[in-house]
Amino acid sequence: MFGIYIHIPFCKKACNYCDFHFSTSFKTKDSTLKAISEELVIRKNELKGGINTLYFGGGTPSVLSRQELNKIIHVVKENYLLSEDIEITFECNPDDLTTNKLKDFKHLGVNRLSIGVQSFDNAVLSWMNRTHSEQKTLEAVQKAQDLGFSNISIDLIYGLPTFLNRNWQLDIDKALALKVQHISSYNLTNEKNTALYNDIKKHKYTMPDQDYCSEEYLLLIKSLAQVGFSQYEVSNFSLNGYESLHNSSYWSGTPYLGIGPSAHSFDGHRTRRWNVSNNNTYFRELSNNNFYETETLKDVDLANEIILLGVRSFNGIAIEKISKLLSEKQFSAFQKKLNKLEE
Repeated sequence: MFGIYIHIPFCKKACNYCDFHFSTSFKTKDSTLKAISEELVIRKNELKGGINTLYFGGGTPSVLSRQELNKIIHVVKENYLLSEDIEITFECNPDDLTTNKLKDFKHLGVNRLSIGVQSFDNAVLSWMNRTHSEQKTLEAVQKAQDLGFSNISIDLIYGLPTFLNRNWQLDIDKALALKVQHISSYNLTNEKNTALYNDIKKHKYTMPDQDYCSEEYLLLIKSLAQVGFSQYEVSNFSLNGYESLHNSSYWSGTPYLGIGPSAHSFDGHRTRRWNVSNNNTYFRELSNNNFYETETLKDVDLANEIILLGVRSFNGIAIEKISKLLSEKQFSAFQKKLNKLEE
């Protein structure tokens, strides 16, 4: 089995911290979506077996209309074998989740929602340049639950500049009050080519130090553990049985196809691939097969990936896998480092 990730590179507004590939211009939307369907067909025999996860990310996938989403899902169903219990996740913003939109998702088989909440503080949301408010979030989650969505994840960001006076504990409490099944939480990072980066460069404000961020992170872990959430990956928490199957595949080395501009793929063995992060180049070069790059991992690269991905999740690292990939000298050096860390 393998997963498919589909990148929808469009947003209504640019959040001040986001460095993912997206465009706020919808001029290339039709051409890009057409190319996404074509790429799905072109790559249908690349990985063997059926698919057990389908994940729409972005960007903001919830900007798609029912017709646009239906076309893409139809292409997937026509060209891939879907497992009976497939997990279909849709990333969305609270302000897009009207009753009709949610009904469309339900009709098309979407059974997991990942909602970009980030905060319940309206002043913080405004600073982030988000398009929703606290009220919109509360209404969106309630509508989804009323329509039968029982696997809902929300995103939260911690480590914000202190001048915002954000009450992190209050945000955590409000998130838990929603009775969702999954919470993903990330430390705000200062990435190049973002409004946040430019503001900090102009000394408008500073980022908090790592101790401050760590305190907020530990508060999150403690608060979620007290109500039964399990931390199965450094940034992801779920109630029992609601771990993200799709995201878990990234950390366990399961193969996946990445479709759309900037999407990444892994064959489950040694080959990684990433599509160009440019909408125009993507759909223009698709027919020439000139829209991506690949990398074949050497033994030591693969060992490093197993370590890096393993320490992110509760699965940890299988030492025997490392020993098979490294020379006797390399493994001896690794074992010495491991012994020091254990001490």
